[in-house]
Amino acid sequence: MGVDTLEEKLAAITAKGCSGWLEDAKYRIENERWLKHSQAIALRILRTLRAKNISQKELAEKIGVSPQHVNKIVKGRETLTLETISKLEVALEISLLMAPSLANDTELEIGQPYMPKHKTMLRKELMSKWNELTRG
Repeated sequence: MGVDTLEEKLAAITAKGCSGWLEDAKYRIENERWLKHSQAIALRILRTLRAKNISQKELAEKIGVSPQHVNKIVKGRETLTLETISKLEVALEISLLMAPSLANDTELEIGQPYMPKHKTMLRKELMSKWNELTRG
């Protein structure tokens, strides 16, 4: 039994449910800052592993976690604690975080999150679209 009509062909190749792209986009917008930090840390870890010829499994053993946990870390999707970051720094002999001193940070006001203006405008635009789509 072959697929005859254009509608049948389209139905055969399309997803049956919602793709979830809108929820994914909203999640990325809401979590953009920590995701960028996590991805930067992941890239630094991967480059160091390659440079020092260390496997993810060996790193897992050094910091006392499972190889699966290290895999999540190097994908940049893991929420890292300061303890885990510190263990990674010791195991890899690198620095992953540097906290700026408040005296040198002229862009931040105490208690106010930093957000570049162009990103603030984009975020507002995307959230506006999100609200239109979810209300309608």
